[in-house]
Amino acid sequence: MKVGLRASDNPLAKGAKVIDLALFRVRASESSKRIGVLLINPGGPGSSGFDAAQSLANILPSAITTRFDIIGWDPRGTGRSTPVKCGNRLDYLFNSDTAPDSDSERSELERVAQRFADACASRSGELLGHVSSFDTVRDMESIRRALGETKINYLGYSYGTFIGALYAREYPKHVRSMVLDGAVDPAVSPEAALIEQAEGLSKALSLFFDWCDTQKKTQKGCDFGEGRASRAYESLRLASDVRPVAYKKRIFGPTQFDLGVSSYLYSGEGGYEFLASALEDLSNGDPKTLLESSDSYVGRSSDGTYDGSWAAFLAVSCLDGPALGDEEALAGVAKRARAAAKDFGAASVGLGYPCAYWPSTPLLSESLPVSAPNAPPIVVVGTRDDPITPVAWAEGLATQLGNGHLVVAPGAQHTSYPSRDGCLDPIINSYFVRLRVPAEQAACPAPQVVIARGFPVI
Repeated sequence: MKVGLRASDNPLAKGAKVIDLALFRVRASESSKRIGVLLINPGGPGSSGFDAAQSLANILPSAITTRFDIIGWDPRGTGRSTPVKCGNRLDYLFNSDTAPDSDSERSELERVAQRFADACASRSGELLGHVSSFDTVRDMESIRRALGETKINYLGYSYGTFIGALYAREYPKHVRSMVLDGAVDPAVSPEAALIEQAEGLSKALSLFFDWCDTQKKTQKGCDFGEGRASRAYESLRLASDVRPVAYKKRIFGPTQFDLGVSSYLYSGEGGYEFLASALEDLSNGDPKTLLESSDSYVGRSSDGTYDGSWAAFLAVSCLDGPALGDEEALAGVAKRARAAAKDFGAASVGLGYPCAYWPSTPLLSESLPVSAPNAPPIVVVGTRDDPITPVAWAEGLATQLGNGHLVVAPGAQHTSYPSRDGCLDPIINSYFVRLRVPAEQAACPAPQVVIARGFPVI
């Protein structure tokens, strides 16, 4: 299903060409119990809501799938919708060191960032100014109208929580229910957000080390490293930085290392055995598994082409803003981030370097707290040791909204619903179905093992 958006649908884009939005719909399995539509946004930005809806339609609790049509869409600039195009051969972007520790490495990072921004401008120049989060919120309203619904229900993950919060602010009367899982706090400055996210990943890595060392004592689950896992890890990380590995006409260097590890950390304890195995392979000279993890993170297929998710990720992030500044400012942010989180801090900043050369001016000049006091109660879910969106961000967003209700889930994975446990799922299901608002500061006990849906956010 496609919805065509013309200039009249967006007063800020008069004269623009038609933008197609690809929608996926699974109807409620029991029409007699149908409540309405549940729109899904999996985060990113740049991730496919079309694919997410297909997946979630199979794993959401039956309490939801019997009563709601599951609706996913690829936001403008992404996937099957009218996409941002920046070229589909992006290895050059990740072969540079996103955590440079020399002038030559920094110059190379700046060069490839400029090359990428120029490629986006030459292939999608007209579109780049019209793929913001604010455009997507207006698209959500167009989708609601196209579906003939008076109100929507919404489930947003990670960056998708920002989209949901904006929609609740702009269209509060059209919200029936809304769950924001793995919340982004829009009041946090971009520099602080990058540093706090890197600190979250570093904490997640420490939890992995603790798990691995404990498993070694019981002789099961982790074969990585002969001594302490942290020492073996730092040795591998340093080796990838000093001497990148040539592998099947490719390079496995520090950027692929960091991205590959991060991808596993999104899943919390559910990814630990896979990460341990990948690191053990690398210690034996085989980077294949960790490289495949990195490729999955950035949307690279085995034939060397990229699916466009990374281009959309940067296009939306750079346009939204606020900007971190020029090359000199970015170097300062990277230095502070490295001091706060030595494993991921500088690299997190380096991934956003193309924004310094972006052809479109950022829409936001400062952080934007989002308040939606006229919307119905909104449930905000934070995971206690979420490596990507710290639980403090969920607390912040729940407070800002004016009618937000925080639920804290256990675990170290990125996002939690559905969790298939006896605590979180009943809370969320009851809210969606009966509009039963959870108790203030609700929290679920006990750790859980969940393979979570991970999406990068800047």
